[in-house]
Amino acid sequence: MTEDINSYPLPTHSIPGLRFSDHLADIVNVQELLESRGIDTRNTRIERYIKYLEHVESANSVSAVKIFKNISDARFEREIDWEMYVLREIHELMWILKGLKAHIPAGIDNKLRMIVSGSDFAAMDTDTVSRNTQFELRIASYFCQMGCEVDLSTDTDVVAVSPEHIFYLECKRIAGSNALEQNLKKAKKQLMARMPSQHGKKAAYGIIAADVTKAAFPHNGLTIGQTSDHARDVVQKKLIEIAKPTITTPILTDCRNVLLCWLQIHIPSLVIHPLTTTTRFSSYGVINPYLGRKSQKALADFQAIAAVGDRPDAREIPSQKLVPRTSIALPAGTTFSLDENLLKVFFEGGNNYGKTADEVIAHLFFDDTDHKFTFFEFELLAAKIPFEKRKKLAENPNTTRAELVIEMYIQKYPYEHH
Repeated sequence: MTEDINSYPLPTHSIPGLRFSDHLADIVNVQELLESRGIDTRNTRIERYIKYLEHVESANSVSAVKIFKNISDARFEREIDWEMYVLREIHELMWILKGLKAHIPAGIDNKLRMIVSGSDFAAMDTDTVSRNTQFELRIASYFCQMGCEVDLSTDTDVVAVSPEHIFYLECKRIAGSNALEQNLKKAKKQLMARMPSQHGKKAAYGIIAADVTKAAFPHNGLTIGQTSDHARDVVQKKLIEIAKPTITTPILTDCRNVLLCWLQIHIPSLVIHPLTTTTRFSSYGVINPYLGRKSQKALADFQAIAAVGDRPDAREIPSQKLVPRTSIALPAGTTFSLDENLLKVFFEGGNNYGKTADEVIAHLFFDDTDHKFTFFEFELLAAKIPFEKRKKLAENPNTTRAELVIEMYIQKYPYEHH
């Protein structure tokens, strides 16, 4: 998590985002759409997401454990964990809603019934049918939003017709990196069997869409980034790493009408500065290196369609300027503490602290408030201090102890009026 954090400067502006009221409005719209098509949402995850957001929006204390029953997992401990996992689910449904508002594909009702029946969280879903179907709808939404005619009723997962081309897409969710090549080859075989060379007057082109979230992050949990750019790069590096075998041993060499393998990661992310919870939809395209001129034109058409994901939501709270903190005034009577064993390892230049990320290792108490700092926060700070400087700091342990705690405070609250 702390890799390369020094290369990401402290942001000077907040991250644009939607209000909880916007999230609630959209998920209610999802429920209304489902009900209008005869799909009952009572006692389903849709109803539970709404209940959770209503509590958050009304500023009432949220008992997520009571709303989402039978969840006993180490990944669901803190309030922010629940928030991020819920937002991950809601953001995907909101994205699907955007597409359905623009165009209702053929065969949509059976797909909607399948996704409603799924478990509350993808991280806990053992019935892959529901989430596989939801991935198909996520992919279809790109084309719906761009005005394509979309069909979900054929043997092919998604068929989308743009003004100039017709795209056949096979969608695969990859359970692990070892299963990637096998699934991509299976998708290729399905495309070659089902896709005509021509559909009316339009040439047909294939795309393999693969959700590799679980292959990249086996815990299927959360990611953390020091800044928004850092969080983005953590995910992009994973995508590139997963794509390498596909790039070095292309599976599309003998099918010029299959344009690319479109890899996606969809994962909740906690950005430390400024503190923000978000969901990352990251993509990486492994393009068929043997495309002809007409196929290149079809690829450009697809890339313009996929770029709809870069459009901002008109409801976003605009970015605000942030003023970095330059000093901290501590009143008389301020007290602090720092784990002594951890400090010893730090001075010695070691990395084996024997601490868990959430373990509290330091306190700073002033103005009737006990500011607690976790080992993860200490790791972020320690990663910026080279061994030579640590040896120098060890000469004055009492001063260093205070400085480290204050630095963690500034790291946690780097802006004025936090």
